[in-house]
Amino acid sequence: MTRLKNKVVRIPDSVNVLLLIRITTIPGPMPQKVRKILQHMRLTEINNAVIVKPSENMIEKIKIIEPYITWGYPSLRSIHNLVFKYGYGEVEGVKSALSSNVIIENLFCKQGLLCLEDVVKQMFEAGTHFEMLTKFMYPFKLIPPKGGFRRVAQHFDKNGAWGNRAEKINSLIRKML
Repeated sequence: MTRLKNKVVRIPDSVNVLLLIRITTIPGPMPQKVRKILQHMRLTEINNAVIVKPSENMIEKIKIIEPYITWGYPSLRSIHNLVFKYGYGEVEGVKSALSSNVIIENLFCKQGLLCLEDVVKQMFEAGTHFEMLTKFMYPFKLIPPKGGFRRVAQHFDKNGAWGNRAEKINSLIRKML
């Protein structure tokens, strides 16, 4: 697996968030820098997914861990499906499913978030409470895609699995729900 360190990554201005999905690991010891970045982004297990804001710093981190992840620009519908099906948060130190608007209302009513739809909107738009919500929520633990990943050792541009899928990440999410 070769990284595309020198490749220029351009994120469209209309994109507010990126979805990162851990797709593979390597046998044997992993480079320490890669391991630390994956731990920092909470991508410690295969098929974990997180939503992050695009920034120069984030793009540099993505370039380093790119052979282990696939990423792209999720739609509002995809984020909605992820939050409603796989959304978990830490409530009083306990991992709890986000199955009720009461949980959101009790925790975030001071911030103006009253229901899960408000959470989805904040996550999609990378709103003012995005950082607080990402710290509150656990990574999404997805199931392997139907049909599996093809060619995890090759870049998506070369008909492989890892790398930037852009809007095509939404079809992968549908396979993993």
